[in-house]
Amino acid sequence: MMYDQLKVLEKTIIDIKKKYQLVNDELNSLKQKPNTDPKELAALKTQLSNYRNEHDSAKKQLGDLDKRYQNLAEAHHMIGEEQDKLHKQLADLQRKNSELQQHNDQLKQQNHDIKQQNHDLQEKNQLAAERTQVVLKRLTRIDQMEG
Repeated sequence: MMYDQLKVLEKTIIDIKKKYQLVNDELNSLKQKPNTDPKELAALKTQLSNYRNEHDSAKKQLGDLDKRYQNLAEAHHMIGEEQDKLHKQLADLQRKNSELQQHNDQLKQQNHDIKQQNHDLQEKNQLAAERTQVVLKRLTRIDQMEG
């Protein structure tokens, strides 16, 4: 969009320069022709005045367009800088996300290992409890036999 505006601005500037050159060439041509007819001379002076007014208007328009072009170019540059910042921010966030995912995977592995250890300890605990029951039953029988 900004590029299209810059192209239109450039075309307008070129058109204004061409028109100025045509008027200037016609003016130079008129200056070189001797003219003795006062009506024609008055008409040419009016035409020259009109051309000068047009030229001044075109110059002002060119100045305005140049200012607009400068503003657009500056805005384009600022947008580019902002875009670069956002790309850097995105890269940083992606890197941090990757680090967090790795850390999360490590924690999941640790959790899995702890669950496995817990399960193993529960099995050992249950086996120890069963053996303790067997030993207590035997001791009770021995006590009963002796008593």
